[in-house]
Amino acid sequence: MSHTEVRRVAAAVLQRPDGRILLLKRSPNHTSNPGKWCFVTGYVEADESPREAAIRELREELGIQATPSRSGEVVVVRTDWGGTIHVYPFLFPVEDIDIRLDQEHVGFVWITPQELYEYDIVQQLDEDLIALGLL
Repeated sequence: MSHTEVRRVAAAVLQRPDGRILLLKRSPNHTSNPGKWCFVTGYVEADESPREAAIRELREELGIQATPSRSGEVVVVRTDWGGTIHVYPFLFPVEDIDIRLDQEHVGFVWITPQELYEYDIVQQLDEDLIALGLL
């Protein structure tokens, strides 16, 4: 990524009826933020909307088909390498679901939004929850 390039990323925040949200632990071999905790995320392709990207990433990473109930304001992340990422957060209400991890993740946990700070999270992850009104 060049220093002037802006990348678009969709973030899918899964929330159960009890208010708990899903955090995923990235593989230590992941090229971006290895070992950190995150939501389901992925780059928005040129031919899709951020909403479509969030739905696609859920299907690809967890094998889940779901529809977002709402979106939040765009979160602007200035990276350590000088780039900019625009994160588009979406809230996905889910019932009882089986979490099947892909090769990008090695663990998961359901937490309250307030417990987020107890984990080693990717940069500005809490801003996704703020944008969705969960923090």
